[in-house]
Amino acid sequence: MPVGTDNLALLTFDAEEFDIPGEFGQVVPEAEQMEVSARGHEAVLALLARLGARATFFTTARFALARPELIRRTAAAGHEIASHGFNHTGFQESDLERSRVALEEVSGAPVRGFRMPRMGRVTPERLLAAGYRYNSSENPTWIPGRYNLFRAPRTARLDGELLCIPASVTPWVRFPLFWISFKTFPLFVARAAAARCLAADGYLSLYFHPWEYTDLSRYRLPRYTRRPDGTRLLDKLDSFLTWLKARARFATFAEFDAALRPRLIAGRGEGMEAVHAR
Repeated sequence: MPVGTDNLALLTFDAEEFDIPGEFGQVVPEAEQMEVSARGHEAVLALLARLGARATFFTTARFALARPELIRRTAAAGHEIASHGFNHTGFQESDLERSRVALEEVSGAPVRGFRMPRMGRVTPERLLAAGYRYNSSENPTWIPGRYNLFRAPRTARLDGELLCIPASVTPWVRFPLFWISFKTFPLFVARAAAARCLAADGYLSLYFHPWEYTDLSRYRLPRYTRRPDGTRLLDKLDSFLTWLKARARFATFAEFDAALRPRLIAGRGEGMEAVHAR
Protein backbone atom coordinates (compact mmCIF):
# COMPACT_ATOMS: atom_id res chain seq x y z
CA MET A 1 0.00 0.00 0.00
CA PRO A 2 1.20 3.55 -0.63
CA VAL A 3 1.05 4.79 2.96
CA GLY A 4 0.93 1.76 5.17
CA THR A 5 -0.30 -1.79 5.42
CA ASP A 6 -3.93 -1.17 4.57
CA ASN A 7 -6.20 0.90 2.39
CA LEU A 8 -7.17 4.36 3.59
CA ALA A 9 -10.55 6.06 3.32
CA LEU A 10 -10.14 9.84 3.32
CA LEU A 11 -13.65 11.08 4.00
CA THR A 12 -14.26 14.83 3.74
CA PHE A 13 -17.19 17.20 4.15
CA ASP A 14 -17.35 20.80 2.99
CA ALA A 15 -18.87 22.57 6.01
CA GLU A 16 -20.11 25.82 4.53
CA GLU A 17 -23.01 28.21 4.51
CA PHE A 18 -25.92 26.78 2.49
CA ASP A 19 -25.67 29.26 -0.37
CA ILE A 20 -26.21 26.91 -3.32
CA PRO A 21 -29.82 28.14 -3.88
CA GLY A 22 -28.30 31.50 -4.82
CA GLU A 23 -26.73 29.87 -7.87
CA PHE A 24 -30.27 29.15 -9.08
CA GLY A 25 -31.89 32.48 -8.25
CA GLN A 26 -33.29 31.77 -4.78
CA VAL A 27 -32.19 34.06 -1.98
CA VAL A 28 -31.88 32.33 1.40
CA PRO A 29 -31.30 34.48 4.52
CA GLU A 30 -27.91 34.00 6.15
CA ALA A 31 -29.36 32.72 9.41
CA GLU A 32 -31.27 30.04 7.50
CA GLN A 33 -28.15 29.10 5.52
CA MET A 34 -26.29 28.49 8.76
CA GLU A 35 -29.17 26.55 10.31
CA VAL A 36 -29.49 24.19 7.33
CA SER A 37 -25.77 23.47 7.34
CA ALA A 38 -25.67 23.01 11.11
CA ARG A 39 -28.56 20.49 11.06
CA GLY A 40 -26.81 18.45 8.40
CA HIS A 41 -23.53 18.71 10.28
CA GLU A 42 -25.13 17.30 13.42
CA ALA A 43 -26.57 14.38 11.46
CA VAL A 44 -23.20 13.61 9.87
CA LEU A 45 -21.37 13.79 13.21
CA ALA A 46 -23.83 11.33 14.75
CA LEU A 47 -23.35 8.88 11.88
CA LEU A 48 -19.56 9.10 12.02
CA ALA A 49 -19.60 8.56 15.79
CA ARG A 50 -21.72 5.46 15.42
CA LEU A 51 -19.40 4.03 12.75
CA GLY A 52 -16.23 5.05 14.55
CA ALA A 53 -15.14 6.94 11.44
CA ARG A 54 -13.05 10.10 11.39
CA ALA A 55 -13.19 12.70 8.65
CA THR A 56 -11.76 16.03 7.51
CA PHE A 57 -14.16 18.97 7.55
CA PHE A 58 -13.19 21.70 5.09
CA THR A 59 -14.88 24.59 6.86
CA THR A 60 -15.50 28.19 5.89
CA ALA A 61 -14.53 30.67 8.58
CA ARG A 62 -17.94 32.28 8.18
CA PHE A 63 -19.71 29.06 9.15
CA ALA A 64 -17.26 28.37 11.99
CA LEU A 65 -17.76 31.84 13.45
CA ALA A 66 -21.54 31.38 13.24
CA ARG A 67 -21.40 27.92 14.91
CA PRO A 68 -18.19 27.88 17.01
CA GLU A 69 -19.44 25.31 19.53
CA LEU A 70 -20.26 22.87 16.72
CA ILE A 71 -16.80 23.24 15.20
CA ARG A 72 -15.09 22.80 18.57
CA ARG A 73 -17.16 19.68 19.17
CA THR A 74 -16.19 18.37 15.72
CA ALA A 75 -12.49 18.82 16.49
CA ALA A 76 -12.90 17.30 19.96
CA ALA A 77 -14.43 14.19 18.36
CA GLY A 78 -11.16 13.56 16.52
CA HIS A 79 -12.08 15.04 13.16
CA GLU A 80 -9.74 17.38 11.32
CA ILE A 81 -10.70 20.99 10.66
CA ALA A 82 -9.28 22.37 7.39
CA SER A 83 -10.02 25.59 5.52
CA HIS A 84 -12.66 26.08 2.85
CA GLY A 85 -11.94 29.80 2.62
CA PHE A 86 -13.45 32.64 4.61
CA ASN A 87 -16.76 32.77 2.69
CA HIS A 88 -18.14 30.15 0.34
CA THR A 89 -19.04 32.81 -2.22
CA GLY A 90 -16.50 35.50 -3.00
CA PHE A 91 -12.75 35.12 -2.62
CA GLN A 92 -9.81 37.41 -1.92
CA GLU A 93 -6.21 36.28 -1.60
CA SER A 94 -6.13 37.56 1.99
CA ASP A 95 -8.86 35.01 2.80
CA LEU A 96 -6.29 32.22 2.69
CA GLU A 97 -4.42 33.25 5.82
CA ARG A 98 -7.41 34.99 7.42
CA SER A 99 -9.53 31.83 7.26
CA ARG A 100 -6.75 29.64 8.63
CA VAL A 101 -6.20 31.91 11.61
CA ALA A 102 -9.93 32.19 12.34
CA LEU A 103 -10.45 28.42 12.14
CA GLU A 104 -7.51 27.74 14.44
CA GLU A 105 -8.90 30.19 16.98
CA VAL A 106 -12.36 28.62 16.86
CA SER A 107 -11.31 24.96 16.81
CA GLY A 108 -8.24 25.17 19.02
CA ALA A 109 -6.40 22.94 16.56
CA PRO A 110 -3.85 23.57 13.78
CA VAL A 111 -5.29 24.00 10.28
CA ARG A 112 -3.00 22.42 7.69
CA GLY A 113 -5.13 22.02 4.57
CA PHE A 114 -7.18 24.05 2.11
CA ARG A 115 -9.93 23.42 -0.42
CA MET A 116 -11.10 26.26 -2.65
CA PRO A 117 -14.90 26.62 -2.80
CA ARG A 118 -16.36 25.03 -5.93
CA MET A 119 -12.96 23.45 -6.60
CA GLY A 120 -11.56 26.72 -7.90
CA ARG A 121 -7.90 27.15 -8.72
CA VAL A 122 -5.30 28.43 -6.29
CA THR A 123 -1.52 28.47 -6.70
CA PRO A 124 0.78 26.40 -4.46
CA GLU A 125 2.88 29.49 -3.74
CA ARG A 126 -0.08 31.35 -2.27
CA LEU A 127 -1.10 28.41 -0.11
CA LEU A 128 2.40 27.85 1.23
CA ALA A 129 2.75 31.55 2.02
CA ALA A 130 -0.54 31.39 3.93
CA GLY A 131 0.71 28.53 6.11
CA TYR A 132 -0.83 25.44 4.48
CA ARG A 133 0.79 22.04 3.91
CA TYR A 134 -1.72 20.47 1.53
CA ASN A 135 -4.32 21.41 -1.08
CA SER A 136 -7.43 19.48 -2.06
CA SER A 137 -8.95 21.79 -4.67
CA GLU A 138 -8.89 19.49 -7.70
CA ASN A 139 -11.42 17.05 -9.09
CA PRO A 140 -9.39 15.54 -11.95
CA THR A 141 -12.23 14.88 -14.36
CA TRP A 142 -14.63 16.78 -16.61
CA ILE A 143 -17.71 18.30 -14.98
CA PRO A 144 -19.75 20.05 -17.71
CA GLY A 145 -20.29 23.71 -16.95
CA ARG A 146 -17.77 23.70 -14.11
CA TYR A 147 -14.26 22.62 -15.09
CA ASN A 148 -12.31 20.24 -17.27
CA LEU A 149 -9.38 18.67 -15.42
CA PHE A 150 -9.54 15.37 -17.26
CA ARG A 151 -5.80 15.44 -18.00
CA ALA A 152 -4.71 16.66 -14.58
CA PRO A 153 -2.75 14.24 -12.36
CA ARG A 154 -5.19 11.76 -10.89
CA THR A 155 -3.53 10.96 -7.56
CA ALA A 156 -1.68 12.69 -4.73
CA ARG A 157 1.57 14.44 -5.60
CA LEU A 158 4.03 17.01 -4.30
CA ASP A 159 4.02 20.41 -5.96
CA GLY A 160 7.16 21.89 -4.43
CA GLU A 161 6.53 21.62 -0.69
CA LEU A 162 2.75 21.48 -1.05
CA LEU A 163 0.99 18.11 -1.11
CA CYS A 164 -1.86 18.08 -3.63
CA ILE A 165 -4.61 15.57 -2.81
CA PRO A 166 -7.22 15.48 -5.60
CA ALA A 167 -10.66 13.99 -5.18
CA SER A 168 -10.70 10.36 -6.28
CA VAL A 169 -11.64 9.42 -9.82
CA THR A 170 -11.29 5.98 -11.35
CA PRO A 171 -8.38 5.14 -13.66
CA TRP A 172 -8.86 5.60 -17.40
CA VAL A 173 -12.50 6.74 -17.58
CA ARG A 174 -12.07 9.19 -14.67
CA PHE A 175 -15.46 8.45 -13.09
CA PRO A 176 -15.69 10.89 -10.16
CA LEU A 177 -16.45 9.74 -6.62
CA PHE A 178 -17.97 12.93 -5.29
CA TRP A 179 -21.25 14.15 -3.90
CA ILE A 180 -23.20 14.49 -7.18
CA SER A 181 -22.27 11.05 -8.50
CA PHE A 182 -23.06 9.54 -5.09
CA LYS A 183 -26.54 11.10 -5.24
CA THR A 184 -27.18 10.30 -8.89
CA PHE A 185 -26.06 6.71 -9.28
CA PRO A 186 -27.15 3.53 -7.46
CA LEU A 187 -25.10 2.43 -4.48
CA PHE A 188 -23.55 -0.49 -6.36
CA VAL A 189 -21.95 2.00 -8.78
CA ALA A 190 -20.31 3.92 -5.92
CA ARG A 191 -19.05 0.67 -4.42
CA ALA A 192 -17.62 -0.56 -7.72
CA ALA A 193 -15.86 2.74 -8.39
CA ALA A 194 -14.53 2.91 -4.84
CA ALA A 195 -13.20 -0.64 -5.06
CA ARG A 196 -11.48 0.22 -8.33
CA CYS A 197 -9.74 3.23 -6.79
CA LEU A 198 -8.70 1.32 -3.67
CA ALA A 199 -7.19 -1.43 -5.80
CA ALA A 200 -5.32 1.05 -8.01
CA ASP A 201 -4.26 3.64 -5.45
CA GLY A 202 -4.52 2.18 -1.95
CA TYR A 203 -6.62 5.12 -0.80
CA LEU A 204 -9.91 6.86 -1.52
CA SER A 205 -10.57 10.63 -1.35
CA LEU A 206 -14.27 11.49 -1.11
CA TYR A 207 -16.20 14.71 -0.51
CA PHE A 208 -19.75 15.59 0.46
CA HIS A 209 -21.62 18.50 2.12
CA PRO A 210 -23.45 18.37 5.46
CA TRP A 211 -26.37 20.39 4.06
CA GLU A 212 -27.20 17.49 1.72
CA TYR A 213 -28.41 15.50 4.74
CA THR A 214 -31.34 17.80 5.47
CA ASP A 215 -34.77 18.19 3.86
CA LEU A 216 -34.17 20.31 0.74
CA SER A 217 -37.67 20.06 -0.72
CA ARG A 218 -38.50 23.75 -0.20
CA TYR A 219 -35.55 25.00 -2.23
CA ARG A 220 -35.49 25.54 -5.99
CA LEU A 221 -32.57 23.31 -6.82
CA PRO A 222 -31.97 21.01 -9.81
CA ARG A 223 -32.92 17.45 -9.04
CA TYR A 224 -29.31 16.26 -9.32
CA THR A 225 -28.35 18.47 -6.35
CA ARG A 226 -31.53 17.94 -4.34
CA ARG A 227 -32.61 14.28 -4.50
CA PRO A 228 -32.13 12.17 -2.58
CA ASP A 229 -31.67 14.26 0.54
CA GLY A 230 -32.21 14.14 4.30
CA THR A 231 -32.56 10.80 6.03
CA ARG A 232 -32.82 8.90 2.75
CA LEU A 233 -29.41 10.14 1.67
CA LEU A 234 -28.01 9.64 5.17
CA ASP A 235 -29.11 5.99 5.05
CA LYS A 236 -27.37 5.63 1.70
CA LEU A 237 -24.19 7.13 3.14
CA ASP A 238 -24.48 4.83 6.16
CA SER A 239 -24.66 1.78 3.89
CA PHE A 240 -21.73 2.96 1.80
CA LEU A 241 -19.49 3.79 4.76
CA THR A 242 -20.34 0.49 6.47
CA TRP A 243 -19.27 -1.29 3.29
CA LEU A 244 -16.15 0.87 3.05
CA LYS A 245 -15.19 0.31 6.70
CA ALA A 246 -14.69 -3.39 5.96
CA ARG A 247 -12.21 -2.51 3.18
CA ALA A 248 -10.30 0.55 4.39
CA ARG A 249 -9.25 2.45 7.49
CA PHE A 250 -10.66 5.94 7.93
CA ALA A 251 -7.99 8.63 8.27
CA THR A 252 -7.78 12.41 8.10
CA PHE A 253 -5.98 14.30 5.36
CA ALA A 254 -3.37 15.49 7.88
CA GLU A 255 -2.56 11.87 8.74
CA PHE A 256 -2.37 11.00 5.05
CA ASP A 257 0.01 13.92 4.51
CA ALA A 258 2.26 12.86 7.39
CA ALA A 259 2.44 9.27 6.14
CA LEU A 260 2.75 9.87 2.41
CA ARG A 261 5.00 12.94 2.25
CA PRO A 262 8.25 11.11 3.20
CA ARG A 263 7.68 8.50 0.49
CA LEU A 264 6.99 11.12 -2.16
CA ILE A 265 10.07 13.09 -1.10
CA ALA A 266 12.14 9.93 -1.38
CA GLY A 267 10.87 9.45 -4.94
CA ARG A 268 10.83 13.14 -5.98
CA GLY A 269 8.93 13.69 -9.21
CA GLU A 270 6.89 10.53 -8.89
CA GLY A 271 3.13 10.49 -8.37
CA MET A 272 1.10 8.01 -6.40
CA GLU A 273 0.94 5.58 -9.31
CA ALA A 274 4.73 5.16 -9.24
CA VAL A 275 4.89 4.95 -5.46
CA HIS A 276 2.11 2.34 -5.41
CA ALA A 277 3.82 0.30 -8.12
CA ARG A 278 6.96 -0.20 -6.07
